[in-house]
Amino acid sequence: MAPFFDPPGVRRGVLCLLLGAGLLTGCGPSGRCDGTVGGTRIQGDIDGDSSLTIQPTTFSANQSAHVRGAWLQLSYGEGALRLLMEIKLPAEQDTTELPLVMTEEEWHRRPPQNGGVSIWKLETPANAPALSGGTVTVKLADANNLEGKLDALFEDGSHLECTYDVRGKNFVPGDDPTYNGPP
Repeated sequence: MAPFFDPPGVRRGVLCLLLGAGLLTGCGPSGRCDGTVGGTRIQGDIDGDSSLTIQPTTFSANQSAHVRGAWLQLSYGEGALRLLMEIKLPAEQDTTELPLVMTEEEWHRRPPQNGGVSIWKLETPANAPALSGGTVTVKLADANNLEGKLDALFEDGSHLECTYDVRGKNFVPGDDPTYNGPP
């Protein structure tokens, strides 16, 4: 019987391929959400279909300042919580807390460089009470990645704490060498 053929480096190559595949699977979104929304308990990890798109946008209708707008679609606990959010990213790339609830007057007086949450929409659960307060913390905002935490309070006293770390596409010219082209 002939011995098994094992040219030098084959085992090493296979090992490198397996290691590389393992690293690639770790590139998806990460985070966790715990709390309640209305009568619905939310507890689970971020779902793989969560996404991020960064594109140029104006800060508000009465301010023509252009900022980086981050569209986040976050899903937790196998769809138990689905959230759409647009964050007008702050100029500082350091940890920044942004209020979830502002009056229209506060929004219009807010300097664009401070950033803000312009859209917050819970798709599920359907019985969600109105948002009454809270913050979104942007911990890291680089060209293709957004990481942070949200702490949401609802009118019925329910409360959510969620973390997110999501990579996505960037459509802001000159923001980064992996720029994906105009929107």
